[in-house]
Amino acid sequence: MLTSSFSHMDLKHLFNNMVGLYFFGSSIARTFGPGFLFQLYVTGALTGSVFYLAEKIFLAPRKEVFGGWKTPCLGASAAVNAIILLEIFLHPTKLLYLHLFIPVPAALMGVGLIGADLWRVKKGESRVSGSSHLGGALVAAAAFAEIKGWI
Repeated sequence: MLTSSFSHMDLKHLFNNMVGLYFFGSSIARTFGPGFLFQLYVTGALTGSVFYLAEKIFLAPRKEVFGGWKTPCLGASAAVNAIILLEIFLHPTKLLYLHLFIPVPAALMGVGLIGADLWRVKKGESRVSGSSHLGGALVAAAAFAEIKGWI
């Protein structure tokens, strides 16, 4: 469940995750320390794997097509999603750059990320696991609530 977050489908997948980890992880590490970043990464990865398995156990049998599951559980996306979304929750008015060039308010980017993942789960099989990403989103929300003293 953890080693899948260190494997990737292709170089583009690896590159995208590492760019997100570098830019957003650097900010989280500067603010809370590298130990917190590591804990957030591992918790995001494990929770993403649990969400992936839960989707496959409870939702996928109703949507399964001939040939089995088409969405692999590979990559750091759930862990990186936890890191990116925590940064967005902490700084919702910050400008982020979509594809490194297009300025977008962080809150809007967060809504787009979570919305796209909800759509992927509703739609069913795709090349991207929306459920894993949502696991990372839950970890970010829990970490944010803890930082704010809500839990």
